[in-house]
Amino acid sequence: MVLIGKKIPKRKIRPLILVVEDELSVASALRESLEEKDYSVAVAKDGIEAIEKARTLKPAAIILDLGLPKQNGLQVIERLRSTKADFTTPVIVLSQVESSVVLQKCEELGMACYFVKTHTSVQKVIDTVLKTVPVK
Repeated sequence: MVLIGKKIPKRKIRPLILVVEDELSVASALRESLEEKDYSVAVAKDGIEAIEKARTLKPAAIILDLGLPKQNGLQVIERLRSTKADFTTPVIVLSQVESSVVLQKCEELGMACYFVKTHTSVQKVIDTVLKTVPVK
């Protein structure tokens, strides 16, 4: 079918955000908030699933907990970076861990931002995603 004289509305590009979080309530809150802002969201509950989804889905950004089952968040990023030299996906850490040693390791691995769960809100994380990967 051809439409003559009518403009087809432009669809928004919905960037995919991979949320890697083993706490269901946190993952759900992030998913709902991101979807309200027009992002597509995939969720991984452990380190192995995170690596698989990051490789296959190629998300625009990753929100990553460090305290994950199977492989922790630092191991996830080390694996992704070691197998793909051009892995440049922004990673936003959201973790219970509050340690200068861990923060330094995250900086070395090129994390975009680091939030401690007890000192931040879901909205702050969403605001960071909006700045890092704007919806067009």
